[in-house]
Amino acid sequence: MHLKWFLCVALIALPPLAAQQEAEKTEKKKNPAMGNAEAIAAGKKLYLTSCTVCHGPNGQGGRGPNLRQRGMWHPMDDDALFSTIKKGVPGADMPATNLPDDQIWRIAAFVRSLTAPAFETGAPGNAASGEPLFWGKAGCSNCHAILGRGGMLGPDLSTIGATRSIEDLHESIVDPDADGFPRHKAIRATLKDGRVIEGVARNRTNYSVQVQDKSGKLYRLNMIEVRSLDVSPHSPMPRDFAKKLSSREIEDIVAFLSRQSVRPFESPEKK
Repeated sequence: MHLKWFLCVALIALPPLAAQQEAEKTEKKKNPAMGNAEAIAAGKKLYLTSCTVCHGPNGQGGRGPNLRQRGMWHPMDDDALFSTIKKGVPGADMPATNLPDDQIWRIAAFVRSLTAPAFETGAPGNAASGEPLFWGKAGCSNCHAILGRGGMLGPDLSTIGATRSIEDLHESIVDPDADGFPRHKAIRATLKDGRVIEGVARNRTNYSVQVQDKSGKLYRLNMIEVRSLDVSPHSPMPRDFAKKLSSREIEDIVAFLSRQSVRPFESPEKK
């Protein structure tokens, strides 16, 4: 009788025990390097030595997929991304790696940072040092505004940290032509009455163009008034920041920009 009672209790206990064991087996791993700016920077160095041949030095793709576009890899959780880097992709050109697990996690954190908002991933520079550079030496505020302060010729950067990745922010400073600047064209309009208006095109059709000058004034011009319209082949952004600023100063500006969001900043490492 006692034996039967014991067996019944044991059988009742088996299903939840088995479910618990199965859950432990399938529990997804979280990337310990995410939110750690130093680990992400270390992951970038590892990426440049191991992955750049196929995916490009900035993740823009080549022989392998573009990692900065939210394609097939982006929905992967941390565990799946780690596994893909570690084991490779059978039948494809993605090889397995012999790197230690902690280095693979760092690479995965860097790859994730290519598309994650800078506000959420942490930047390697010093935001406190980047702020005076933005408003002073670098001259960023001549064209860009943050919370109503600054110039109006360039895009407003009040929430840039929540909409752009660290790599995007860095690239926009050192290579502003890289993305083709699709929404921000420098323009020079010579009117039939002799006036010349320079700035950026806000809206443009076959019949009219809106030009905003560096003071913020907006001109709406009918094309019938325009003698010639010259559109620059380059971004309005200066292309010499890499010469004017040190790599450390650029990192600090990126760190400052990464914190620009309507949400209060909290270090990703403390989340």
